[in-house]
Amino acid sequence: SAHIVNYMVKRLESRPRHRVLEPCAGDGVFIDAILKTHLDIHIDAYELHPQAMAKLHQKYTSFPNVKCYHDDTLINSELFLYANMGGIYDRIIANPPYGAWQDYEKRELLKNLFDGIYVKETYALFLYRCIQLLREGGRLVFIVPNTFLHLHMHTRLRAFILRNTQIIEIAIFPPSLF
Repeated sequence: SAHIVNYMVKRLESRPRHRVLEPCAGDGVFIDAILKTHLDIHIDAYELHPQAMAKLHQKYTSFPNVKCYHDDTLINSELFLYANMGGIYDRIIANPPYGAWQDYEKRELLKNLFDGIYVKETYALFLYRCIQLLREGGRLVFIVPNTFLHLHMHTRLRAFILRNTQIIEIAIFPPSLF
């Protein structure tokens, strides 16, 4: 919904010259909303699906400050390097995929890359990866299901979040908004 997009972009509090990541860009709704607030901002958009990627390239080809990557945020080696460097993004915003099917080979790879994180819930992997990619003092705005707050399978991720971030707000919306 446009209300949720606008709410999230406002909570992002992006500023000119910020470096922003959209790790699963889809059709670019967050990018569109961010560009309405600032044109002097650098956005890296990752998208795995070819059709969505083609639309993103077409949509943002005239924006030199928006770079679209047809790649998997979860296994991209350059993003691992950035995470190991302590993060490079000032802001990260996403509505990550929930429960996206991973074949067994990729699931094993993800288990090795994200030790202790529940790999059957892709949103958890995106959240973990993005926290690692955020600079100190950066801000992350994500949509995740509220079951994340209490399910046992996310215990290690919640502990990681509590050790490595400062939670400013948890907004719980009724499922009817989605």
